[in-house]
Amino acid sequence: MYKCFLTVLLIILSQSCTSKVENPIYNVYDFGAKGDGITNDQKAIQKAIDACKNTGGTVLLKEGIFLTGQLLLVNKLTINIDSTATILGIKSDAETDYPHHLIETKFPNRMLQDCQRRLIYGNKVNNVTITGGGTINGQGDYEPWMHVKELGTEKDRPSILAFVGSKNITVSNIQLIKPACWTQVYIESDDITIKNIKVNTGNLTPNRDGIDIVDCHNVLIEDSFIQSEDDGICFKSGSEYGCKDVVVRRCVLDKLNVNAGNCFKLGTDGLGSFMNFDISELTLKNAHQNSAIAIESMDGAVIDNINIKDSNITNCGQAIFVLLADRKRTVPNRKPRIGAISNIHFKNITGTNFTQQYPSIITGIEGHHIQNITFENLDFELKGGVNTANQTVMEYDGEYPEGSKFGNTNAHGFFIRHTDDVLFKNCKISTQLSDSRPWLVNENVKNYKLLKE
Repeated sequence: MYKCFLTVLLIILSQSCTSKVENPIYNVYDFGAKGDGITNDQKAIQKAIDACKNTGGTVLLKEGIFLTGQLLLVNKLTINIDSTATILGIKSDAETDYPHHLIETKFPNRMLQDCQRRLIYGNKVNNVTITGGGTINGQGDYEPWMHVKELGTEKDRPSILAFVGSKNITVSNIQLIKPACWTQVYIESDDITIKNIKVNTGNLTPNRDGIDIVDCHNVLIEDSFIQSEDDGICFKSGSEYGCKDVVVRRCVLDKLNVNAGNCFKLGTDGLGSFMNFDISELTLKNAHQNSAIAIESMDGAVIDNINIKDSNITNCGQAIFVLLADRKRTVPNRKPRIGAISNIHFKNITGTNFTQQYPSIITGIEGHHIQNITFENLDFELKGGVNTANQTVMEYDGEYPEGSKFGNTNAHGFFIRHTDDVLFKNCKISTQLSDSRPWLVNENVKNYKLLKE
């Protein structure tokens, strides 16, 4: 009996010790952090992160404001930013705080010259979680980062989060505010989960997207609230790796009534592919003059099997913009090419209170048509109010593409060109103001159907 008791006790103690070893907690205060919002805690936080490497443990930030420059993440790590804590990006342009670093990718990637600085950086890391209910403030209103035209590109302004060549990344239950550039960017990374986060870029200056996914596979974004000065959620492809197998659901994308950007977007950078997207239950609002939904193949990207459903659009300039074009951009060792867009399905989408008189625009290239696009159960009440119907609609001119650049066009609901196999099923398209234009204009469109249930 005594031996059995000892055996059970040893097993319990062994399991307890194993648990402690496998899930250690590294409180940044134990590594010298002050958490007063004045002292630079970069070295202390980095020591805690380095100690946590490959342990599966947690770096804990609690009850404080932690001022820091760039932090380098490690494998098998959780960063727990408690609801009582804020990580504050230091207002500094010094290389010691935000070193420039060209990303390293498997494939030649057009993003190499962008995204060179970041506050929290995961470079080829696996099994990383950032969570906890707290806030990361990039302090992007720092004066040197406000002069976007002088800087010219995104390379000199730090993102809040950046992951490159990484796997099994989860970002959940945190708030990201005031980025200096793109709020968060994920490049050539797989198995990405972003859920229950809040983003508010503030109305500062351009290139402050909410979420940027660049050439990633197996991505889930859900239950998040994004307020962004530029694109809300933007998928890009700068390499042949492309974006594949994506789910986005139950998100609010608020464009803050700024002229730049769109709510939900595939492109503008599009070299590889965008394939197998399931998008649902989005609230898309306040895109002012631009699009609630934009899908663009500009640089040779193959876009296929995109399903967008059960969503609502309000206070946007345009509902849908789909463009197949050729900017003749490429990367080393790949000839420029014209891409393809096919099998796009919009279903159960409502739209009201549009700010502009633009229709939705679907346009391909002569000889390179968009293929198989379906609109089912759409209910759009557009602005209307145009008294002429003889507008000449421009072809893509090689400049940065936005649906607003095409103007009002000669249709009030949909203008479709260079497209094959178009189906409208049970769609209701109306205008608030009387409009002389027909709701639908087709130019060089093969096989379109209008069906009512």
